[in-house]
Amino acid sequence: MEEVNIPFFHVDIASEVLSRLSVKDLSSSKCVSKGWNSFISSPSFLRILSKRVEREGPSGLFFQMFKDNVDCVSRPITYIPIHKNRSFIQNNILNFLPEEVVIMSSCNGLLCCRSCIHPIDDYYRRVRNREAKELVIYICNPMTKEWIALKPEGCVVGDSIGLAFYPFGYSLNTRPIFKLVSIQQSKVDPHLYSFAMYSSQTGSWTTSKEVCHCRYQIYKNNKVFVGKMFNWLTQNHHILSFDVERELSKVIKLPGEASSSLILGCSEGYLHYVCVHGEDFSVWMLKDYSSSEWVLKYQVTLVDICQESYTDLTHCNVKRRLLLAFHEDLLFMPMDRCLFSYNFRSRKLQQLCYISMLQDLILSNPTVIPYSISLTAAGVFKEDQSDENKSSEDPRDVSSLKISKRKRTC
Repeated sequence: MEEVNIPFFHVDIASEVLSRLSVKDLSSSKCVSKGWNSFISSPSFLRILSKRVEREGPSGLFFQMFKDNVDCVSRPITYIPIHKNRSFIQNNILNFLPEEVVIMSSCNGLLCCRSCIHPIDDYYRRVRNREAKELVIYICNPMTKEWIALKPEGCVVGDSIGLAFYPFGYSLNTRPIFKLVSIQQSKVDPHLYSFAMYSSQTGSWTTSKEVCHCRYQIYKNNKVFVGKMFNWLTQNHHILSFDVERELSKVIKLPGEASSSLILGCSEGYLHYVCVHGEDFSVWMLKDYSSSEWVLKYQVTLVDICQESYTDLTHCNVKRRLLLAFHEDLLFMPMDRCLFSYNFRSRKLQQLCYISMLQDLILSNPTVIPYSISLTAAGVFKEDQSDENKSSEDPRDVSSLKISKRKRTC
């Protein structure tokens, strides 16, 4: 462990014990003394904590109604914290942002959103008298309410954006950085996809030279970042993958038979694909990108899932076999009148909340984003003293990482 003001004699034991505390308790513990604060904030402890948080699965789920190319209607964002005993609905968790947003993706405690933009259809604009809004991208930490706003400059950015956050640095850089990748379909040839990228290290947008030829339409609200790869689910039983380091893309065929109930997810650093055929649930893991090798990780039936929690299996019915999200071997899905999570490792089914609490979200093909609270995401945005002179300006005019932090006191 690096040189810090360590208040503990047995560092390994202290790390093991403290890493089991919740993020909320750890944040409070940092206020005990300078030594505690230094120890809990040290990169070595945060790495231990990050691995444990990753194994435990998401802290909650973000829900938002999804309708491709239509942002003109208000679409509230719902957050469901995942607790061992009970879950409850939060509807105003992102009200610290300056406008209504569309949720895009999350990574290591940060959440990526974008402003609501109107459809690019000229007829719609004329009939509804709507003007296209400028795209603004927000990177925020819902736990600390810190955020920055980015406006794309020098390149065309689409409305499907993925976030990659490296809390312990990237390549030779040890400072926390994040990257954004936007995919956009060519207006000339609908089978061509291009990529725009942003790096907080350079503070600039670039257009990748890579152009992917994919005959299938992508699903904008079903994307996953794993390792160094962004992955979009497509029609016709394929995925489109983009390597953010080498700026290379690839279209990969999904395993098994095609299914209408499917979802992409991440677990243990690998891309996963979950599908349902009749009463059978299959979980596939992409073992190797270069060879497109998939391995079958789990296969269970609906009876297997329900038997430990239901005595009357006639009521064990997954609504439309709808899969909402998959993260760290946890599958989220509506069943009967409730939202459940199923842990493939422990084979435990847990009720999260009643579907009625989500209104019509479940039936609207929603965007569902697993989110994990992380101390590694706290205070990652730089502070610029000159921002004090900008307080009266539009807060969306910030185009770099420099933005005033939300003031917090211990």
